[in-house]
Amino acid sequence: MGIGYAIHAGFGIVVDGTELAEEKALRVFTVDPGSGELISVANCTVEEAVSLGASAVGYTIYPGSGYEWKMFEELARIKREAVKFDLPLIVWSYPRGGKVTNETAPEIVAYAARVALELGADAMKIKYTGDPKTFSWAVKVAGKVPVLMSGGPKTKTEEEFLRQVEGVIEAGAIGIAVGRNVWQRRDALKFTRVLSEIVYGGKKVVEVLGEVK
Repeated sequence: MGIGYAIHAGFGIVVDGTELAEEKALRVFTVDPGSGELISVANCTVEEAVSLGASAVGYTIYPGSGYEWKMFEELARIKREAVKFDLPLIVWSYPRGGKVTNETAPEIVAYAARVALELGADAMKIKYTGDPKTFSWAVKVAGKVPVLMSGGPKTKTEEEFLRQVEGVIEAGAIGIAVGRNVWQRRDALKFTRVLSEIVYGGKKVVEVLGEVK
């Protein structure tokens, strides 16, 4: 709902039987620094993404982690490459680590949005604060960069998630980028259609709730 089909490069190139793939797989499977601090490691160059037919590239950062400086450096490098290939950069901005106690607190989500903006995101995926008023603050500090909501674990009910999406759109975000909250539903295709009515059609939950019950 907003960015189309997002896939890790590993599905396309990491395990394809070649010696290079074996080397890359080894790196991918052993990137955990073992310190308890989160770090995101790129497993594909922008040039490789272009060769695979990608229409955009994405990278996850964890502001608040002890390795945030390293991820910011990596993101800057990816941004420079993306500009060369005229490819949009989508940033997954998730403040996590010892310095972050509540990753969905309004000020934390707003900080995540601002970091993504200042590091060159062309679109960003951030957590939902829980209500439209505080989430609109994050959308505002994101400037002109389109904001997408991160889905997270499957909610207990369809209505609960639909109301989250309604709030996100009301706050000014352009859409959602989710997985489990769609494909773990009893009828994922039907649920996707209902979500599209909220995201693209501007409908309210009360208007579409009967379609998922």
